[in-house]
Amino acid sequence: MPDPHKTAALIYGGLGAVVIVITLLAGLVPQGRTNAAVELGIGMVFVIICAVLIYRGLWVVSALLVFSNTWRVITYFNDGRGVHMELLSMSITQTQPQPVAFLNAFFMAIITGFLARSALLGYQKWRIQRQEHTT
Repeated sequence: MPDPHKTAALIYGGLGAVVIVITLLAGLVPQGRTNAAVELGIGMVFVIICAVLIYRGLWVVSALLVFSNTWRVITYFNDGRGVHMELLSMSITQTQPQPVAFLNAFFMAIITGFLARSALLGYQKWRIQRQEHTT
C-alpha cells in the first residue's frame, strides 16, 4: 500500500496546480481582485510548501487543509451554479454561471478526500504510538 502522505502530497500538489491554472485561464477569480495572477502565484507557492510538508509525513497539515479545501469545493460548486460566496465579507452574490468551476470543484473534492485519508491515518498512527509510549 503506498504511503498515504506521499500520495496526498502528490495529489494536492498536482491537482492543486491544475486548479490554479484553470482558475487563472477561465477567469474564475472574483471581480474586484486587482492582480489575480499574483494572488494565484502566491497560492501556488503555498501549495508547494504544504505538499512538501505533507510528503514528509506531517499529517497535521493534511488535517488543517481538509477544512479550507472543503470550503473551496463548496465555493467552486456554487460558482458553477452562478452563486458566488465570500466568507470574509459574509456575502452571497448572483453571478454568471461558470460551468468550468464544476471541474475545479471535482478536483478539489478529490484533493480533500486524499488529505482526509492522510490526516486520519496519520492521526491513528500517532495515537497508537502515544498509547504504546505511555504503557
